[in-house]
Amino acid sequence: MGVLVGVLIISGISYALWSTTKEQTSINKISSGCLKLDVQEGTSIDIPNAFQTSDSEGLKQEGYTFTINNNCNHEEYVEVNLDINKNNTLDAKNIRATLLYNNQKIIEPNNLNNLLDRETTNKEYNTGKHLTTVRIKANSNKQLNLKMWLDENTSFNELEQNNTFESKIEINSIKRENILASDYVRIISEDNEQLAYDETIDNNLRYIGATPNNYVDFNGEKWRIIGVMNNVEDGTGKKESRVKLIKNEDIGKIAWDAKPINNQYTICIHNNHANCTYKSNWKEASLKITLNEAYWNSTKTTEKNNLEKRINGNLDSQWEYLDFTNTGIKAINQKLIDKAIYYLGKIDLSKQYIASMYYELERTNNFLENWTGYVGLMYPSDYGFASSGSVNKSRNECLKYNLYDWYTSNVNTADCVKNDWLYEQGQNQWTITPSDSSQRAASIYENGHVINDAIVLDNYRNVRPVLYLKSTVKIIDGDGSKDNFYKLAI
Repeated sequence: MGVLVGVLIISGISYALWSTTKEQTSINKISSGCLKLDVQEGTSIDIPNAFQTSDSEGLKQEGYTFTINNNCNHEEYVEVNLDINKNNTLDAKNIRATLLYNNQKIIEPNNLNNLLDRETTNKEYNTGKHLTTVRIKANSNKQLNLKMWLDENTSFNELEQNNTFESKIEINSIKRENILASDYVRIISEDNEQLAYDETIDNNLRYIGATPNNYVDFNGEKWRIIGVMNNVEDGTGKKESRVKLIKNEDIGKIAWDAKPINNQYTICIHNNHANCTYKSNWKEASLKITLNEAYWNSTKTTEKNNLEKRINGNLDSQWEYLDFTNTGIKAINQKLIDKAIYYLGKIDLSKQYIASMYYELERTNNFLENWTGYVGLMYPSDYGFASSGSVNKSRNECLKYNLYDWYTSNVNTADCVKNDWLYEQGQNQWTITPSDSSQRAASIYENGHVINDAIVLDNYRNVRPVLYLKSTVKIIDGDGSKDNFYKLAI
């Protein structure tokens, strides 16, 4: 033991003799990110003796042009807001505004009171309204143009002599995860061929093509973004730009409208409709009730899910249940959704239309009042505008064909169908659009063409729920691909 202790002592002394100290000669540096944004202003908006002006005339005005410079070596996301003077005597609801970049409207003309509220630190201009968010690449700039005018619907009773309205632009640099979903889709559309404007009266921005990166993690399921829809009404008169979603997979084959009389489910069979009531009135349709009650509340419904069994002679004692207890919209996800007006413009049973004509008729050719609710279906126009066409048949060419003529077997339109992500090969899909016949509605057929005469009772077709996100929802992560879904938050 004595020898061992001696060795340990010697080792300890040797270690101390061999130790050295060295000081770092370089410097560790931590600095904050580049925050070198500046704005170059043009001439401010000054409209003396303003009078009620239409949007077409308002868009002709010169407006206020300003340039945002990003002097950093990385891209910046910049939120553009409008601060409103607290002493204005002219109400913001009477002022229309639009913001343009490269002569393309970033926001469609809208009344300022419809825009989202934003905080402002300006005591005099104490009301903030969100216009948009833009992306400015490294060492680059964006020139924007703001135009404002007096709404043509302003009554003379709301105008007095010397009424005034004053506002100022406010610029804020923000993080990627704080960008509104509608703004983010617009931002990426600048260099993304999977997005295109539909050039309708609302100029909606839509995902197009066979396989666009528009996947969303919603309700613990795979949903997809149809696009950013402008002038979406919530039933109170407020119009906003909102993101529209559709479920990627259908929830089953369901009748559009089939309501048994006195619960006589078993007698309501093909060619014997005496015990059923059915008509193309979405506001009273059994499918509308299913989607906004059982599906919305994650419960069961006694809706029949497969009439084909009865048609083929296999008559069950009662209708099957549709069970949404595990697949319905969960309460935590309902917070991301708000009501919207779904238009119920009728479609002439005997005629066929191109996508843009469907869009117009869906919104104007009403024989019913429009419906305000949470969960609906896509329109025929949604399907048509989702096509990108191909190198052999351009999108513009596709949109000139009646949707009835869209067939996978039609040499003129096959590429239109095959490059449309809303098409489900071999599957029939319902739309929300009624026919002018009291018992028929429009649907997308399994080979790609749209028909207007599907009987709402007998035709059991795939149902893919559609809904509108709240305008305050953000895309906080993801790139929309199958491997990296968009993630939402509010």
